[in-house]
Amino acid sequence: MMKKIHYGLDAPLVPISYLVIGLGILINWVFFHQYAAAGFVLLYALLLIAGGLIFFHTSFRGKFIIWDKILAKTDISDDATVLDLGCGHGAALIALSKLLGPFGKAVGVDLWKNADQSHNSLEETKRNLEIAKVADHTELVTADMAKLPFEDDRFDLVTSSFAFHNIKPNKKRFEALSEAHRVLKPGGKLIIVDTGNHKTQYINYLEKGSEFADVSSENTGFNGWWTGPWMTSYVIEATKK
Repeated sequence: MMKKIHYGLDAPLVPISYLVIGLGILINWVFFHQYAAAGFVLLYALLLIAGGLIFFHTSFRGKFIIWDKILAKTDISDDATVLDLGCGHGAALIALSKLLGPFGKAVGVDLWKNADQSHNSLEETKRNLEIAKVADHTELVTADMAKLPFEDDRFDLVTSSFAFHNIKPNKKRFEALSEAHRVLKPGGKLIIVDTGNHKTQYINYLEKGSEFADVSSENTGFNGWWTGPWMTSYVIEATKK
């Protein structure tokens, strides 16, 4: 029997809470119907359920579509050295690895927190890399994104998929951006896919000091919604000077 890759559910407490609360309100509405504003309560329950289902879509399908589009237009040499920050179960890392040849190398960094992704662990990710048949040119490192254990100017490409918003406080998030810059080779590219209200912070920091060129951003649309359009996602790309 063929083994399946398990990528886990992002921020599992969020969609589960939406669905449980929404279904609880809906069941109460159906059987008791004692609310003064019954129509509003029904709408609220349906919005919560829809938000939970949309979250599941983005976690299990949408983010993969986003990365497929990014990598389809990203020029990566087959002997490149790539770093994926906050790699989790390896969704982006595996996609990147499949673009590399036998002399390429993809490195994934994570602290393996279950709050960020269900069943997130070094062992689970190793298993996924083996199933995807990319273990021979990938490496996993347990490390803080704000304190990377790599030398300067090592990587041709640095990526991050929905990990930066988990770094707190803001100061540490900027330290992680600085580290990404440090380990990139001159002319190397940084690609960040993230959600939350930090896009302007990222862009301002990357443009500050003229250390990066060609800083650009793009919204991802429905495939990047986390519960709804009020929590969308974006892609930021920049090139190290």
